[in-house]
Amino acid sequence: MKTSAGTLKKIQVLMKSLSDSEKKLAEYLRSEREKIPFLSIYDVAKNAGVSTATVSRLVRKVGYKNFTELKIGIARDTDDSLQEIFSAISPDDSDEKIIQKVFHGNIKSIEDTYGITNIENLIKFAKIIADSKRVLCIGIGGSGNVARDAALRLSHLNVQAEAYTDYYQILVQSLRTGKDTVVLGISHSGRSSITVEGLKLAKSKNAITGGISNYPDSPLSKVADFFFCTSFPETGVKVAALSSRIAQLCLIDAMYLLVAKCRKNLWDVRKLNNLTDKLLRNK
Repeated sequence: MKTSAGTLKKIQVLMKSLSDSEKKLAEYLRSEREKIPFLSIYDVAKNAGVSTATVSRLVRKVGYKNFTELKIGIARDTDDSLQEIFSAISPDDSDEKIIQKVFHGNIKSIEDTYGITNIENLIKFAKIIADSKRVLCIGIGGSGNVARDAALRLSHLNVQAEAYTDYYQILVQSLRTGKDTVVLGISHSGRSSITVEGLKLAKSKNAITGGISNYPDSPLSKVADFFFCTSFPETGVKVAALSSRIAQLCLIDAMYLLVAKCRKNLWDVRKLNNLTDKLLRNK
């Protein structure tokens, strides 16, 4: 069981797949998060207007063995000291505090992303990339840098990978795809109209599409065949916003190694180490 991600974040990601009673319970858990650690399963069921069986089902869906584990997870989410660490950087922060927030924010973002990642889907998507004839990595602005990094990594595995970060090229190249092509769209907000349109055009040409975003209910998540959510959606200038790129790169790294494993001619320790050294030298 993966317990590192925020419990409330896991619930948010699952919302679309929950039943009506489970959604009702989820909303109660989110709105009364500070009270939950002190309530029994019977109290929560009664207050939320659902059965204890519904509570147990949601507990399992979130990835916990029992209600006590869920309560501990929510308690961690609402810990004031943690909230202070992951709050917005203030002009009044000391140099040491800024450094602390950046490092802790990055660590938290990576842990949260791992906890909510559908491992089965990630493995399946990597296998599709390994078998594809062409991979397009697309993104605008800061997400374009992540797209370039993804294409660079895949190219070292002899995958025909290309990165497009220009509005016009994204649209043109998305139309030049087919059933043997994979298009990976990256957008922090998941609302980049060009990136979303690029995936739509690729799907119209029978290409397989993937998406990476910080927002589980974004337009990107709805158009991608394989969607991976990173970090926490944030309000204001939060450390999580600065950390989202780190989490995206972790996903790309995992994807890269899985593709390398699938392409068996590259799967030995010496070659992988050489590839890693090459990537580091190109930084």
